[in-house]
Amino acid sequence: MRGIGRFELMEEKCMFDFKINNCIKPKDISDLRQSVGWNRMDNELCNPLLKDDFRISCYEENQLIGFLSVVSNGVTDAYIQDVIVHPNYQNQGIGTKLMNMAINKIKEKGIYMISVIYGEESLRSYYEKFGFFTMLSGQMEIYHHK
Repeated sequence: MRGIGRFELMEEKCMFDFKINNCIKPKDISDLRQSVGWNRMDNELCNPLLKDDFRISCYEENQLIGFLSVVSNGVTDAYIQDVIVHPNYQNQGIGTKLMNMAINKIKEKGIYMISVIYGEESLRSYYEKFGFFTMLSGQMEIYHHK
């Protein structure tokens, strides 16, 4: 586990712990996914074949309140996925801190291109502020909620 430390965000002076590659219980990620209206993916998150290049998590005390995963081929491409912040903690800078930490770590690795997929048009401006631009692409979801 590699801890990054405590950060004060926004005016409220709330203290959050951000960690890279710590051990996260799949149930905690499932619960966080459910809190934002996503499918839980319980079985998939427990699958030993699931591999990330790295993960960044955010905690208030011992509660997982933010999460981001990066997958990469290690040379040319990295993909930021599952940027999640619990609804009770949104608009406090947690997502921005997660994104900035991920982008900086990917840059340190010398990876050529970073991609992110956002599911709602309303999120376009959020990702554009980090330097992402829209490209034509396609995606097929084959996961069937059980």
